[in-house]
Amino acid sequence: MVITVKIDNPDLERQLIEFVKQQKHDLEEITIEVLKNFIDLFYKKKKFDFKKKDPREHSRIIKRDYNEKDVDKVALLHIKDSAKYVHDLRREKRV
Repeated sequence: MVITVKIDNPDLERQLIEFVKQQKHDLEEITIEVLKNFIDLFYKKKKFDFKKKDPREHSRIIKRDYNEKDVDKVALLHIKDSAKYVHDLRREKRV
């Protein structure tokens, strides 16, 4: 098989020639290696290999005592209609 590469970009051509000179290999060897790597990128689908942790072993319950000052921070838990609550809250802030 014969593959012909036409480079219309003079800067890219110059960079390629300099690269080939630095590698101390001929252009054919480098081209074949680059094509192999390029094709391998499409065929190799690397899967991330990691161990799944058991949530029962790696989780913990956070216990915290709340005082009167903390009630404002958790007060939203009892709100049934959050839209109405926010609407009313915004009206209070404007006054």
